[in-house]
Amino acid sequence: MLATLLRRSRSRARAGLTVVEVVVALSVLVVAVSIFCQMLVSTARMRTMNRESLLAADAARVALERLRNEPFAQIWRRYNETPGDDPGGAGSAPGARFAVDGLESVDGAPAGMVGRYVFPTRVVEGLQGTGIGGLQLGGGKAALSGSSGGSGAPTTYELREDLVDASLGMPRDLDGDNVIDDENHALDYLVLPVRVELEWQSASGLRRFSVTTQLTDFRREGDA
Repeated sequence: MLATLLRRSRSRARAGLTVVEVVVALSVLVVAVSIFCQMLVSTARMRTMNRESLLAADAARVALERLRNEPFAQIWRRYNETPGDDPGGAGSAPGARFAVDGLESVDGAPAGMVGRYVFPTRVVEGLQGTGIGGLQLGGGKAALSGSSGGSGAPTTYELREDLVDASLGMPRDLDGDNVIDDENHALDYLVLPVRVELEWQSASGLRRFSVTTQLTDFRREGDA
């Protein structure tokens, strides 16, 4: 009788130990599966981020090459924020913003654009004369539509040497006269700083990419 009770006691103990082992094993398995799933999600997110970074870098490179293929004297007027001074007529040039396939624009971005060109441009209320060579510059959408700022005069955009922007290397001499002034140099610049900025919405949140360079026109003595 005693031996039977002892055997039953040992059997119950073994059964209880087995249940504990199963619970521990399941807990370990759940933790391992959770870690594995997190690793898969992180890997997928990293792949997406890497793909987007490559798209942004390639888009910035193409954007800069696009500028280099333009007539140097027309770059600023063709790619600034206003269509009012486009060389071929108002609204005929590409403008400051561009789209990138594969990148989702942020809320509020104009026409879904994720990229833009940034020049040392200053927004000025009121027309500042007729520019250089009698050509009137600026105007933009505000001037074309007849709207104005607080002063009642149209808003214009000027390429300025006295603009402070460390990332563009400003202020600096743009027309080669060794003087930094407060004039509009839209038609006589020899050096043109530009920053290509991209901002898009990713699965990981808002992301940005930018690249800055200095464009210049190398002409040999005697060239037109």
